[in-house]
Amino acid sequence: MSLKLNVPTLADSKEAKKLTEAIATVDPTAKVKVDIESKTVTVDAADPSTPVASEESIKQAIAATGHSIQE
Repeated sequence: MSLKLNVPTLADSKEAKKLTEAIATVDPTAKVKVDIESKTVTVDAADPSTPVASEESIKQAIAATGHSIQE
Protein backbone atom coordinates (compact mmCIF):
# COMPACT_ATOMS: atom_id res chain seq x y z
CA MET A 1 0.00 0.00 0.00
CA SER A 2 1.19 3.48 -0.82
CA LEU A 3 0.00 6.58 0.99
CA LYS A 4 0.54 10.01 -0.56
CA LEU A 5 -0.21 13.13 1.46
CA ASN A 6 -0.07 16.82 0.57
CA VAL A 7 1.81 18.84 3.20
CA PRO A 8 1.53 22.50 2.11
CA THR A 9 3.61 23.75 5.06
CA LEU A 10 6.69 21.75 3.98
CA ALA A 11 9.49 24.16 3.07
CA ASP A 12 12.98 22.66 3.30
CA SER A 13 15.14 19.57 3.79
CA LYS A 14 15.36 20.12 7.56
CA GLU A 15 11.57 19.82 7.80
CA ALA A 16 11.62 16.84 5.43
CA LYS A 17 14.01 15.06 7.78
CA LYS A 18 11.74 15.80 10.77
CA LEU A 19 8.76 14.35 8.90
CA THR A 20 10.70 11.23 7.96
CA GLU A 21 11.80 10.73 11.57
CA ALA A 22 8.26 11.29 12.87
CA ILE A 23 6.81 8.72 10.48
CA ALA A 24 9.55 6.26 11.50
CA THR A 25 8.23 6.41 15.06
CA VAL A 26 4.90 4.91 13.95
CA ASP A 27 6.30 2.67 11.19
CA PRO A 28 10.06 2.06 11.49
CA THR A 29 10.23 -0.06 8.33
CA ALA A 30 8.29 2.28 6.04
CA LYS A 31 9.92 3.82 2.99
CA VAL A 32 9.31 7.55 3.19
CA LYS A 33 9.79 9.88 0.22
CA VAL A 34 9.46 13.60 0.83
CA ASP A 35 9.21 15.86 -2.23
CA ILE A 36 9.81 19.41 -1.09
CA GLU A 37 9.02 20.95 -4.48
CA SER A 38 5.58 19.36 -4.78
CA LYS A 39 5.07 19.41 -0.98
CA THR A 40 4.13 15.74 -0.82
CA VAL A 41 5.02 12.86 1.46
CA THR A 42 4.72 9.32 0.15
CA VAL A 43 4.85 6.36 2.51
CA ASP A 44 5.30 2.80 1.21
CA ALA A 45 5.69 -0.49 3.02
CA ALA A 46 9.27 -1.79 3.02
CA ASP A 47 7.85 -5.25 2.33
CA PRO A 48 4.90 -5.33 -0.09
CA SER A 49 3.28 -8.11 1.94
CA THR A 50 3.26 -5.90 5.05
CA PRO A 51 0.95 -2.89 5.24
CA VAL A 52 2.22 0.50 6.37
CA ALA A 53 0.94 1.98 9.61
CA SER A 54 -2.58 3.32 9.51
CA GLU A 55 -3.19 6.51 7.57
CA GLU A 56 -4.47 8.16 10.74
CA SER A 57 -1.32 7.36 12.74
CA ILE A 58 0.89 8.71 9.94
CA LYS A 59 -1.19 11.90 9.76
CA GLN A 60 -0.91 12.30 13.53
CA ALA A 61 2.87 11.90 13.34
CA ILE A 62 3.04 14.62 10.68
CA ALA A 63 0.76 16.91 12.68
CA ALA A 64 2.96 16.38 15.75
CA THR A 65 5.82 18.06 13.85
CA GLY A 66 3.68 21.18 13.40
CA HIS A 67 2.66 20.55 9.80
CA SER A 68 -0.79 20.46 8.31
CA ILE A 69 -2.13 18.03 5.76
CA GLN A 70 -4.26 19.17 2.86
CA GLU A 71 -7.01 16.76 1.89
